[in-house]
Amino acid sequence: MQQDRRRQGKLWLSVLTAICGLPVILDISDALWLEAIALSLFACLVVLTVSLMRAGSYLIIAVLVVIGIAILPSIPDMAALREAGQFVLVFGCLMPVLTLIRATATSMPSVWQTQKRLAELPANASASGLQLTAHILGGVLNIGTFALISASMPKDADDERRRIAAEAVLRGMNSAVIWSPFFVSFAVGSAYLPAGIETGAILAGIVTAALFFMVSVTAMAYAGGSVALIAALRPLTPIASRLAVIFICVIVIGYIFNLTALLAVIVTMPVLCTVQIARRPDMARQIASQFSALQRAGGDEFVIISISMVIAALATGSPALNAILISLFGEQPELWLKIWMLPVIVWICSLGGIHPVISSAPLLGFFAPMIGPFEAIFVMQAHMIGWAAGTMTSFSSMSVVTVAEQFSLRPMQLAFGRNLMFSAMLAIGGGGLWAGIYSLMAG
Repeated sequence: MQQDRRRQGKLWLSVLTAICGLPVILDISDALWLEAIALSLFACLVVLTVSLMRAGSYLIIAVLVVIGIAILPSIPDMAALREAGQFVLVFGCLMPVLTLIRATATSMPSVWQTQKRLAELPANASASGLQLTAHILGGVLNIGTFALISASMPKDADDERRRIAAEAVLRGMNSAVIWSPFFVSFAVGSAYLPAGIETGAILAGIVTAALFFMVSVTAMAYAGGSVALIAALRPLTPIASRLAVIFICVIVIGYIFNLTALLAVIVTMPVLCTVQIARRPDMARQIASQFSALQRAGGDEFVIISISMVIAALATGSPALNAILISLFGEQPELWLKIWMLPVIVWICSLGGIHPVISSAPLLGFFAPMIGPFEAIFVMQAHMIGWAAGTMTSFSSMSVVTVAEQFSLRPMQLAFGRNLMFSAMLAIGGGGLWAGIYSLMAG
């Protein structure tokens, strides 16, 4: 009974956090009292959710706390904590939106048709199509992709089918990081590197993403890559028009209001869900019930990503990290070595639970000073490859924990599953590829 009350409290806290936090993260209100309320609700939500987590999640939290203690330069003051809270508040607004997307999608006849067709496919055949779909959608929707695709999985899918689908979706969405300007990683890289490199970085990323897709699909599609891909795309045709509408709306809203993809998803998707409910009011009660059940049950991933992001915000400019990098590479390493090692280090750190948002910024600060636009294109691509590989397999990655939650799997199952090999290939092979190309072009 007490746990039920806490879960009900978590439901209402999550909704109130999103409502109060939205004007804060959109920067349309500078009222300090509203910000204080939103941050207080967010903190209460995290504490309450911690009391409801699964046993395995406590180990992940413990690892993150140890990492934070090791790399934080000092005990943060209230001003630093407030700034970190503002940084991570966006996820307090995002998680209820993802739940609403899933609850609404599962009520749609087109999704039911897709579920039925997916159920008729061999698991390996569906992987290539899901990977491509997640990649295309992920370039704009980011992690909002996971809620849409997971809702298309048959409810009676066994563990193996769900695991193969989850791994494919992770490979697809996270490899979109390599080229898409709609991810946080692109904004982080742009902050450290010279202006005017965006087009070159995107084109280089498209090449890398295409190569990664071909290699990974070839490795996974035992029945034959091209045939399996075509067959796997057919079940997605019932929802193709809906996906196109979402795709266009998010781009347009992001462009008009100058929002990042994450903020555009948070603003756009509740409106589209409301339109869908208005079209079929008879499903409103079912959607509300599904939203309540999902929001009451989940939450581990919310705590994990929140703690990771807070550590990232507090650890900016950590002298401990700079000292480690100087001891490894010296003060002025060769640029080709920077291009190769940047994604490899980010990927290795991610295996230990250090989210790329924590490791990548200090690495850029160390590797990027005093380089021109030409060199910066290669460093930017290295940075995005590392971010993609790291978020594909890190147990502290929002991608991994969100997919695990929505496909009813364990985060460790995905973090150290088959994608570990593909992420290693992406980090080591992708970084080495562009280091070699730079050396040829510069030499």
